[in-house]
Amino acid sequence: MQIIANGLIAGLTIVVLALAFVVVYLPTRVFHLALGGVYAIVPFIAWSCWQAGWPWYWAITVAIITGVLISLAGELFNHAPLELKQASWGAHLVSSLGIYIIIVQIVALIWGTESKFLRRGVDAVTAIGNIRLTQTQMVTAVVCVGAIALFYIWLKSTNLGLQFRAMADNPKQFALQGYNILQLRRIAFGISGLLGAIASLLVAYDVGFDPNTGLVAVLLAVVAALIGGRQSFWGALIGGILLGIVRSQAVWLLDARWQDAITFMILAIFLYLRPNGILGHKSRLESEIRNR
Repeated sequence: MQIIANGLIAGLTIVVLALAFVVVYLPTRVFHLALGGVYAIVPFIAWSCWQAGWPWYWAITVAIITGVLISLAGELFNHAPLELKQASWGAHLVSSLGIYIIIVQIVALIWGTESKFLRRGVDAVTAIGNIRLTQTQMVTAVVCVGAIALFYIWLKSTNLGLQFRAMADNPKQFALQGYNILQLRRIAFGISGLLGAIASLLVAYDVGFDPNTGLVAVLLAVVAALIGGRQSFWGALIGGILLGIVRSQAVWLLDARWQDAITFMILAIFLYLRPNGILGHKSRLESEIRNR
């Protein structure tokens, strides 16, 4: 049970980051790799504020706002102009990767490449039956569950959430109906930065951080979205939880160094056996090919 509990909590942080990815990818079809830059820089902003003597709540607020603004800037100054020029998905991908590299280099120049830590002192441990959880794990679980719940309530119960679901289902038809696509895209990138910043701060507080953690974390979120079903907002939830539990089991049975290898082995299996993910639907062409 201890391993499953650890996996669930780790999976929740993956879910939050996977939602940060899919909230941009589904309505815009942009591979938002610059999210890795947001993930990388946000803890350094919070750490600098704490070092300057700011209260923790102001440090977190400034760090999260910074993440939102950087993500939004990626849309305003990169993806939106490319979209107006009808650039290919490859151009969006490469330019987003370039933004990530630039952010990481800026972080390394300002703060260096050494690992840093937000948490100070020994973490308190609470026993719940046979399960032992640290205070950081409990805070992570509460914050992640709250963020995930608010996201899905917003997606399901608000008019703006309905527009997002419609845009994710068929972006071209949605645009032809006269909706403000540019505004919705900006909101998507802003929400992505918010969720990415939350996930980054939680992980950084638990295990520390350095400039090179962003891309690995985003790739993990992408894997979760692909496993759960890249055509669904709910796929990120299922894929993230599954991935967190499997990676936790890998640490217990093998070694932490096997986590990434097993993660991509699972992805390879899903791409071969169920390429559209757990919640994905077969395309018409795929169905015809399989029926022949």
